[in-house]
Amino acid sequence: MKRLLYGLGAAALLGLIAWQWAENSSTKVENVAVTGPQPAEKVAYVTFDDGPSEITPDILDTLKKYDAKATFFLIGEEITKEREEIVKREIKEGHSVGVHTYCHKKDEMYCNKEYFWNDFEKCKTRIEEVIGKPVSLHRFPWGSNNGYVCPLVDDLMKELQKKKITSFDWNVSGEDSIAVGVPMASIYQNVKKDLDKYDNPIILLHDSNTMKNTAAVLPEILEMIKEKGYRFDTLASREGYVFPKSWR
Repeated sequence: MKRLLYGLGAAALLGLIAWQWAENSSTKVENVAVTGPQPAEKVAYVTFDDGPSEITPDILDTLKKYDAKATFFLIGEEITKEREEIVKREIKEGHSVGVHTYCHKKDEMYCNKEYFWNDFEKCKTRIEEVIGKPVSLHRFPWGSNNGYVCPLVDDLMKELQKKKITSFDWNVSGEDSIAVGVPMASIYQNVKKDLDKYDNPIILLHDSNTMKNTAAVLPEILEMIKEKGYRFDTLASREGYVFPKSWR
């Protein structure tokens, strides 16, 4: 009889231990966070070539309204005394600026490497005079794979890297400079159709007196970008990007 009682007691004890272990285990499982691959952060880099211009204040007002930061690639000749405050405002409001060109004349700036560097340094110096700090961003006019710069671009890129200048092309374009007065709807659709292809799109738009439709449609473009889950940043926080050599 005693053996039977001992057996029943041992079985009950083992059962209690097993129950407590199961309870503890289930509690631990409930407290474990289940994680999987996290989606890549989506960052949109909106850029404007050819400013400053008479529409730049409108562009800046819109960017401020949507809490969007952008990058402006400037033309040295366009930085007149009257427009210096516009460039200063770009910096003050958290945007980045970079060298585009001083003259934006292909026959001058792409004639040879010496002409390119003269134009580059002249533009860089003019920007730095206004903003009071070094410039480290650059964009080739018409992109790094245009027929005018192709014979020079590899050597120019090496020199830019030595100078700690980061060059950028783009992978989404509003196509707002292909003619005067490109319709707002076309600019919008051009951005929209390619945007989803990239987690970190670099969007090309233009800032010049003849691109008023760009400034007018910018609110709709920024709204669309935000609705797609992107945040905005400047190219100062991104690695360089130029068109593949295979595109030349």
